[in-house]
Amino acid sequence: MSSEGDPDQLSDHVSERISTTNDLKRLSPWFEKLETRVGVKGQEEMRKRLLKGMGRVLDKGKRIRPGFSSSWVAPGGPEEGTVIAEYPVDEAIVKVYDVPHRVEGLYHLTPFEYSLPAAEVDLIDSARAALLDMDPPEFAVLGQARDFVERRGLDIILKKAAEEGTALGGDRYSEMARARQLTNVLVRYTAGYGITEVLLKDPYVQDIFIDAPSGRNPVYVTFNHPAWAGAKCVTNISLSSADMESLLSRFRHESGRPFSESLPHLECDLDVFNTRVTVIGRPLSPDGTAMALRRHSTAPWTLARLIDARSMSTLAAGLVSFLIDGRSTVLVAGGRGAGKTSLLGAIMLEFPQSQRILAIEDTRELPCQEMQALGYKVQSMLVMSSLAAGAGTAGTSTDDALRVSLRLGESAIVVGEVRGTEARTLYEAMRTGTAGSSVLGTIHGASARSVQERVVHDLGIPPRSFSATDIVVVAGLRRPLGSQHTVRRVVEISELDKETLEFRPLLLYDEAKDRLLPTDHLKASKRVGAIASAWGLDMREALANIAVRREIRRTIVATSRERKDPSLLDAEWVARCNNAFWDAVEAHGKDYDKVHERWTAWFERATGAPTSKRGTPLSPEASDDAI
Repeated sequence: MSSEGDPDQLSDHVSERISTTNDLKRLSPWFEKLETRVGVKGQEEMRKRLLKGMGRVLDKGKRIRPGFSSSWVAPGGPEEGTVIAEYPVDEAIVKVYDVPHRVEGLYHLTPFEYSLPAAEVDLIDSARAALLDMDPPEFAVLGQARDFVERRGLDIILKKAAEEGTALGGDRYSEMARARQLTNVLVRYTAGYGITEVLLKDPYVQDIFIDAPSGRNPVYVTFNHPAWAGAKCVTNISLSSADMESLLSRFRHESGRPFSESLPHLECDLDVFNTRVTVIGRPLSPDGTAMALRRHSTAPWTLARLIDARSMSTLAAGLVSFLIDGRSTVLVAGGRGAGKTSLLGAIMLEFPQSQRILAIEDTRELPCQEMQALGYKVQSMLVMSSLAAGAGTAGTSTDDALRVSLRLGESAIVVGEVRGTEARTLYEAMRTGTAGSSVLGTIHGASARSVQERVVHDLGIPPRSFSATDIVVVAGLRRPLGSQHTVRRVVEISELDKETLEFRPLLLYDEAKDRLLPTDHLKASKRVGAIASAWGLDMREALANIAVRREIRRTIVATSRERKDPSLLDAEWVARCNNAFWDAVEAHGKDYDKVHERWTAWFERATGAPTSKRGTPLSPEASDDAI
């Protein structure tokens, strides 16, 4: 293990010397003076106490790394703290601690490669050096480079082990297994992302933040585990400037996008890890390179998953499903990190599979590919990022893509984020009725009112054009009881009164109860009434339709919890359950008691188990969170 380099690693070096060699020559003059006062026996006792105290002090700041890595890891856990979660990531071990008197948790990683014996570290170092001396072919994508390193690296490690007499196992099988483990480490630190790759593989790590200067600041993460959802955690990892330059080089190569002092920001997607990367450097970041990596959910969010996470009520889910089925124009608002894109993706899954959808986004965050695999008709349109605009990079702007989409035939249009000149094109198309069957999009704003102000005043859309908006759904971050622990909640669903251009809340979040509750406006909603009229329903029947949708989602989530089967919350089941609902409507029309009975019977057959009856579908005012 290396402990030399930066000045702040001196304590590691001293600690290692004390613990391995008892090298106390520098202290001998002090001990000689001490001997004349306390005698030899007293000196020995003092020596033991001193060593124990020094070791305890030095261990607190100790960091280690193998020679092939530039990333430092603090090996010891906290003296106090409760282990909230413990699990493996590949061959590494993760422990997450709740530490007393700290507002953030500790994400403690013990990498497999950081505890290798010296002989195996030398094998990896030798193989790495041998690969660097080669003249490998040019690679267009990361996967090809990894395959090359894996093939050649395994041969080199086996050859070096034989030459140096390093035993990797007692028999051929165990020898090959160990060699492959070492090769995986070699690949990670040669053609991969180093220790950062372990964080990217952790399914519970949502965000990774590396502040400048990286050598002095530990990496910190957002931890999204069932035992501690949305927790902010500092890690025991810190990356050197060499690590940061290596990561930046890979991001530039794989994205093909520029990064320099004249353009000190970079945005790209790591498709292999389903992650969005944002990098800033000098002069924008005066202390060096900094990064933020946000992992997209590997499984698309659904309304059922949002209910299960308590981000949305069952009534809200039923209402949103009804509004999307009724071809409404919906803006999903919220601040940064509030979950707007996840919510938008969940809402997209409420479209019928027969509905054609055009999705316009500058980073691939919406579940277009997953929806295509399930039979949805989705066309993804990837446009140039706003940060890349004007930098000389090739790409189509959101506004241009939107204009093209209007000529691609009748489709629902989904805009990843409404934030620039495309807003005028979008609202003009909605106002004239050329925008297709439905329009969805996200926009920054903390309330429906703030969305209206942003669109009208900041983006320059005339108030009458803004009236093409039907519904605003607001996602927010909340801190229950003022704690440092944040949770994601849908906090408002409001409709725009087309005559007065004022918003009327249909559901509002109650801070004290931590629940989204219906208002008196819901029973008299003009948007619900307009959909009802188009479907040949009266208002009571429309509310019953919403209530059945609410009851369906309540049953799905309840069954998932009772059977401990989270797959019931996935996109595949959303499609199947919605199709069964529409089949029931085709069979029984507006007799929603029979619609609910038919759907329940189908669900019991599909899941192979009876469901619990949770209330009458004709009571939309019922407690919407009691699952």
